[in-house]
Amino acid sequence: MNIKEQLDRDGYVIIKNFFSPTRINDIKISVMDIFNTQFEHFGYPVFSGYNEDEIFKNNMIRLFNEHEEVFKNCGKLIQTGSILLYHLAIDIDLIEILMEFLDFPNMCTRPVLYFNHPKLAKSEEYYKSPLHQDWPSMESSLNSLVVWVPLVDVNEDNGSIIIYPGSHKLGVLPFETKGGFANVKEPDIKPIQPELNVGDIVIFSTMLVHKSGDIKNDTIRWSCHFRYTDMLEQNFIERGYPNPYIYSPITKR
Repeated sequence: MNIKEQLDRDGYVIIKNFFSPTRINDIKISVMDIFNTQFEHFGYPVFSGYNEDEIFKNNMIRLFNEHEEVFKNCGKLIQTGSILLYHLAIDIDLIEILMEFLDFPNMCTRPVLYFNHPKLAKSEEYYKSPLHQDWPSMESSLNSLVVWVPLVDVNEDNGSIIIYPGSHKLGVLPFETKGGFANVKEPDIKPIQPELNVGDIVIFSTMLVHKSGDIKNDTIRWSCHFRYTDMLEQNFIERGYPNPYIYSPITKR
């Protein structure tokens, strides 16, 4: 069975070792460095030796609690303009894979990078995605896809993505909007929670029901995802290419 047949059947496909782990780690480091400049500015401890990740996590929690606006600004600038992140989203090998599913792939949202931890959010949906489908928030082509890329090894301990195989065949389900997610009821399908290593990717239908797992090991779960629509899908054309996303500055008065 090829990857197109698997995606059609299951709504997702996992491709192992798709990206170089070094390249993925470079993205994570570049993002960490954006926060590091603010840690240094506020006089937070610097990294040292074996406990580097622990110090970074504690600094993130401290920045979130003491300077929430600065924390948010770092996150906004990462989503807006992390050059390495954008390079990954338009990687030529990735686009070639997408063209096996989409006739005219086009990014329909900005790339998104997550750094999830219970103490880096004020409500659960901001660190643990609820059970949802992505399509209602996008209104893109019916065959639109998400590419999910872990920036660290993920498993049950740090809340790897939980997938409901074949749920994409249910179409757009009734949903309740909360925290920017189209929350749905759990389908009568046994879920899976794959273990993924740095360099692996998951490509899945925007109709696929999925959610985040629980972070049990008190670490930051790093991941990013990219969304692609098909500009030649007939239903998308007939709907006039809707785009529900709004990116605009807030004028301070």
